[in-house]
Amino acid sequence: MNILLCGASGFVGRHLEAALLADGHQVIRGVRHPKNANEIAIDYRRDVDSHTWLPRLKNIDVVINAIGVLRDSKAQPMANLHDTAPRALFAAAAQSGIRRIVQISALGVGHNIPTAYMQSKQAADDYLQTLNVDWAILRPSLIYGPDGASTRMFMLLAKSPVLMLPGAGKQVVQPVHIEDIAQAVCKLVSAPASSTHLRNVIECVGAEDTTLAGHISSYRTQQGKRTPLVLSTPNLLVEGMAWLGDRIPAMPLGHDTLEMLNSGSTGDGAAFTALLGHVPQSYRNFLKG
Repeated sequence: MNILLCGASGFVGRHLEAALLADGHQVIRGVRHPKNANEIAIDYRRDVDSHTWLPRLKNIDVVINAIGVLRDSKAQPMANLHDTAPRALFAAAAQSGIRRIVQISALGVGHNIPTAYMQSKQAADDYLQTLNVDWAILRPSLIYGPDGASTRMFMLLAKSPVLMLPGAGKQVVQPVHIEDIAQAVCKLVSAPASSTHLRNVIECVGAEDTTLAGHISSYRTQQGKRTPLVLSTPNLLVEGMAWLGDRIPAMPLGHDTLEMLNSGSTGDGAAFTALLGHVPQSYRNFLKG
């Protein structure tokens, strides 16, 4: 099938593209600056009208939206990237007769977490569910993989015998491997129209939950090193880092990301397991294979 993949150059998008190509699909990469024949220009900051999208959807069978930014900024306005541009794309896809749309959302959407990230994602999710197309919304927990930005940061932290984390890293997460996300998307793309996984919201979580400290510590113990001592970063320092992060988007921590972290990220993995056809991977085996 011909698949338009928006966000193809991101961490999730790269893995989705590789898996889809391996399954024999044709992938049209939606990127800001196209360089190759299989790429088209897409600017989610400005492409907020469905008429802009219609010419791009000719001969497309499936649309996958994997656009996402963690921090709001003038250069990357979250309201456009997560909400108005995806809604314009979804509307154009429905008008064009596209048979299937897969939306990569986030675990926690719909749980009244008061951040721009969650609210903008929910707006697009809610709109997609009103359309008469075969849609599927994936809501992953913390995604890990060898080339993921958060994984690289956690691996760096795991080198130290002492971890300094906000709230001593007691926030609960259920990390999910990027390979499982990519496999789930491939299965949704090829699923028959009668599949119970379509027109459904699927929480994508790993085999088990853990704390943030436990997740990072595991990267250390999997390498044969001793479990690190975990300490709580002083609240004043956390607040200062979040204040700076609100003003410097490149920093990993801001008030919104801190709010989402403290809200936890766990879910019911039954539908995800059924879609995959096997139990999702465990973070405990990430460095062992």
